[in-house]
Amino acid sequence: MKSNIIVRTLLCALLSAGFMAPAFAGPGPHETYLPVTTMKQAESIKLGTRIAFECPSCGAVKTMVADKEKGYLHGYTCDRCKQHFVVRPDAHGGTRGAYVCSDDTGHKAKLFVAM
Repeated sequence: MKSNIIVRTLLCALLSAGFMAPAFAGPGPHETYLPVTTMKQAESIKLGTRIAFECPSCGAVKTMVADKEKGYLHGYTCDRCKQHFVVRPDAHGGTRGAYVCSDDTGHKAKLFVAM
C-alpha cells in the first residue's frame, strides 16, 4: 500500500513537470550583428537599420539606429571613455574602399549592422 502511494506521487510529479512551461534566461530574442568592412556596405545601410559600434579602447558596445544624416559615415565617439574615432581613408589609398574608423593613436572602432 505504501509503495503505491510513493509510485503515484512520483508519477504525478513527473506528469505535472511535463506540463510546466520551460523558462529561458535573458531578455528575449537576440539580434545578430555582422561586421561592416567596406565603405560601400556602410553607405548602403538603410534608414532605421540597427547598427552597433565597438570601442577598441574600453570594449564598450553602443547600439543605435541609422538615421538620415548617416553620422556613422563620418565618425563615432564612445560614450564610456569619450574617445573620438573618425573615418579615414584606408592604407591602400582608398582603392579597396575599406571602412576604417580610427583615432589618433591608431585604434580602430568596428561598425556592425543587424541582420
